[in-house]
Amino acid sequence: MGGGKETPRQKMIGLMYLVLMALLAMNVSKEIINAFITLNNKLESSIEQVESFNTNLSGELDTKLATLKATGAPPDELERVEFHKNTNDEIVELTRHICNDVVKRNLYLLISAGDKNTEFSEFKDIEEAIISDDVESKTKLKALVKKVNELGIIAVDEHHELHGVNSETDDYHNPLFHIDDEGYIHIRDLSGYMKKDDYDTPTRLLAGENFESIAPEGVHLMDNLHHYRNGLIALIANHPSDTLEGGIVYQYKFDTTLIEDPDFLITEGDRKAFEAIVDSIIEFEIKENKLDPKDAETVKNIYVRMTIPKKVMNHGEEYPWIFGQFDHAPIVAATAVMTSVRSDILQVQTLASQLVASRVKVQSFNFNKIDPLAFSATSYINQGDSLGLKVMIAAYDSSEAMELKYWVDDSTQMTKSESTQDIESMQTFKGRAGQSVKISGSVGDHVLSGFIAIKEKGVKKWKPWKFNYSVGAPNAAISAADLQVLYMNWSNRIKVSASGYKPEAIRLSGRGCSVSGPDSKGFYTAKVSGTKSKTAKLIVSAIDDNGKNVELANETFRIFPLPKPTAYFANKSGGRLKKVNATSYSSITAKLGESPLDVPYQVVSFSMYTTKNGSPITYKSTNNRLTGLMKAAIKKIPKGGNLTFTMVKVKGPGGKISQLDGGIVIKLI
Repeated sequence: MGGGKETPRQKMIGLMYLVLMALLAMNVSKEIINAFITLNNKLESSIEQVESFNTNLSGELDTKLATLKATGAPPDELERVEFHKNTNDEIVELTRHICNDVVKRNLYLLISAGDKNTEFSEFKDIEEAIISDDVESKTKLKALVKKVNELGIIAVDEHHELHGVNSETDDYHNPLFHIDDEGYIHIRDLSGYMKKDDYDTPTRLLAGENFESIAPEGVHLMDNLHHYRNGLIALIANHPSDTLEGGIVYQYKFDTTLIEDPDFLITEGDRKAFEAIVDSIIEFEIKENKLDPKDAETVKNIYVRMTIPKKVMNHGEEYPWIFGQFDHAPIVAATAVMTSVRSDILQVQTLASQLVASRVKVQSFNFNKIDPLAFSATSYINQGDSLGLKVMIAAYDSSEAMELKYWVDDSTQMTKSESTQDIESMQTFKGRAGQSVKISGSVGDHVLSGFIAIKEKGVKKWKPWKFNYSVGAPNAAISAADLQVLYMNWSNRIKVSASGYKPEAIRLSGRGCSVSGPDSKGFYTAKVSGTKSKTAKLIVSAIDDNGKNVELANETFRIFPLPKPTAYFANKSGGRLKKVNATSYSSITAKLGESPLDVPYQVVSFSMYTTKNGSPITYKSTNNRLTGLMKAAIKKIPKGGNLTFTMVKVKGPGGKISQLDGGIVIKLI
């Protein structure tokens, strides 16, 4: 459609040609975009395989440390291996953090294309919802999933991996991403993504307006990748050396600031020049005893793979690296770039973990038989409780005899040197591999500690072992349910027992009463005071082997006031008494008589009634003793006459004073 005058037919042909060219361009664009999606899916599949391989590497280190502990390795060797195992744990955590950081920025692009108000903070710590069960992270992840599902930016057709999957039981079900059990976030298949050809979002969020104003999240991405590279190298390169000749030990510490990031890594010449710089710095650090020569190759590979150049070339112009990757790039192309970066990260993690694992050598053992083994800390449980059963595989050599030597209830011997151990008190056992050793003992806690013979490359070595067990006495208890009573203002003695638990693990508490104890004889004291309630509860609980408080019994007790006592004179509350005996007693007492309760009551006052000159007369005492007038009056009472005490007041154990309902009437004979 050049210049000049054209006929309507020519204009129509030109317009049709223009439309055809546009359609062809669209088809090419669609094929390229679909190629990026295919590439990304393959990278994701490869990433999951590398993650699985790295997880197995970590498992091998865990197994090596457990083997050393089980075989009684020296403390310094255990400390050395545990140091390397912890180093690998830090490598795993550092890698998972940076991988998820890259995926979160990827999700930030994909979701922002459908909702420009999306903020990067919405992705913070979402993986913790899976690996640590964090409540706040769960809430954040659910909100993010809800947004993805409501935006509808992924079409779930018959080709999508979630097609036909029931999502009712999955709170985090969505077609865009998922988080695996190890806490790694993964992008799902983007074939159904609605904005595949979005060029604006990667430019806006990761590239920025111009070379001088790079987008903050793009800057953070580059900084985080550099920090990961340097942090990973520090984890594998910074460690003490093995002891060298003359007892010398170097503290290796590689200086990552000596290597500057290159301007370009485009041509083979650029890469060779950068590798030469890395080689020279590594050689210098080795000479300065700052780097272990055994670590040099891995350090170099990590540097070469994880170094981002400052610039790239685009149409003959120099671009910052972040612009070269994301400026006007289709969003699925940006996704493929970030997935490729994650693949590089996981591959250098493999190099680092393999290097750390190579530092741990563990002796292997011969075995020809594998048996399932089930055991627990106890074989006795109470109803409503649970038992911690451990089921595992035991591997051993059935052709070898089992040889034990041990002490009973003397664990101090294990801390002594071999020359000072009491060999005479040590017991021995020889039998077949897997055979049981019969043990018993008196009531209480016991401990067996000793050694078992193990052959390592045909040489018999003694490895330590220890076993704790408890012996209990059978017991039973009978109580009268009708007599479950607590008396007010009284120290009610309570005896508690609970089979299956040590006495020191048992506790008694109360509701509606206060509980103290137990005393030296095992008795608790329950007190009720100042309450209008007619009942109280006593609760028996215990601490189980896991430190959990378990309720064993919860009983209701009726509350009654203490029964009033009976007044006594000359140990009589009434009846007949010889006059000669009456004159020899000088006090009034009060007690519960035949009651099993031994409650102390104190008489604080009483009155004595008699007659004088034919007229009634009353004498009063302000304590428990007869006054002189009372004693004189008793002598004058004729035989056959009555001796009467009334208005007897007593003070109980709670300090309350009350008057008894009845008195004492005794006929003198």
